[in-house]
Amino acid sequence: MSGFLARMAVAFAVAAVGLSMVFYSFERLSLIQLAHTLDQGDGRSPATVQMSLFVGLALLNLAAFFALFQWAHFLREFPRTPQAPVWLLVGLLLLGGGAMVWALATHASWLRTLDEAPLSVHWGYIVWQVVAAMLVLMPLVLLGARWSPGYKHQPNPAL
Repeated sequence: MSGFLARMAVAFAVAAVGLSMVFYSFERLSLIQLAHTLDQGDGRSPATVQMSLFVGLALLNLAAFFALFQWAHFLREFPRTPQAPVWLLVGLLLLGGGAMVWALATHASWLRTLDEAPLSVHWGYIVWQVVAAMLVLMPLVLLGARWSPGYKHQPNPAL
């Protein structure tokens, strides 16, 4: 495996862990708030959930910018690299965004049907959200490197 692929795989894994932490924290906080609304709890969230949210956001941010930097560096080094068409990348963005919204709406409607608010997180929902969010993030990195002027290949006029 080339060093580039290994670095991109690490960025992908770190982004997935960060997204998992973020979606876990959001789900846990929303379940605590739902329980408080239904008079089943005091509405106080543990500090570990809030810490998980911010650490997850930091990991996600670092991984996304690292992947953007790596892909842009690769494109500068190999400017004739064929890239996916924009329509395909935008389609992946829409597919991932639609899957996230659909899952959120379905999950919220299921929670409203319950008499008692569950305080345990449904991991299948978290995995679905992470996969859908990765379908949004990957095209964003590819499009960002393609359209950002600071990342584009700039020929050296001194040569």
